[in-house]
Amino acid sequence: MNTIDIRLKEADLQILKSVIGEPLENIEHDEFIFTNTSSQVVRFNINGEQIYLYSFTEPLDYYGSIEDVAVWSVEKTEYPLVAEKGFIKMPIQQTITSITLVQENQQMYDHGEQTYDVWVTRGIIIDFGDHQLSFEKPVWFSEDIIIRKGYDLLNAFKPVADITNAENWNEGIELKCNRIIEIL
Repeated sequence: MNTIDIRLKEADLQILKSVIGEPLENIEHDEFIFTNTSSQVVRFNINGEQIYLYSFTEPLDYYGSIEDVAVWSVEKTEYPLVAEKGFIKMPIQQTITSITLVQENQQMYDHGEQTYDVWVTRGIIIDFGDHQLSFEKPVWFSEDIIIRKGYDLLNAFKPVADITNAENWNEGIELKCNRIIEIL
């Protein structure tokens, strides 16, 4: 059985935990053209510090073939691509009360035998008490980060049923997906 884990790492989680209770002044992202997405990076300005959510592809096993798979990280390092961005600022001016991680465990079965056990961070939800800000990884291959502002944003995430839909897989292949919600 193949095991793949592209969840946020412990160093990423420590950065996220460190900003709970801090004021989020604004975020910076690509201009929204057709959808509320930013490609590869979102910058957070939190209490005078800058933190980055990155989504970069790397070649990984994608259920039997090597594909460019988007992997998320949370860092304090600004990579050169950020300077090339035409970021727009979204003012927030709210204190972060909690952060929720949306994790998924995807299990592939080939004629009843488990062949893959995959873990992925599907998204991050920042809670301000009376509203939320979410960041979602829409699909494995995309470096886009979907950004939403509002209420009960977990309900806006891509449904698990879309991932496990049997029409997406060859005969005899079954994909099960469990979504795990972790509050930091």
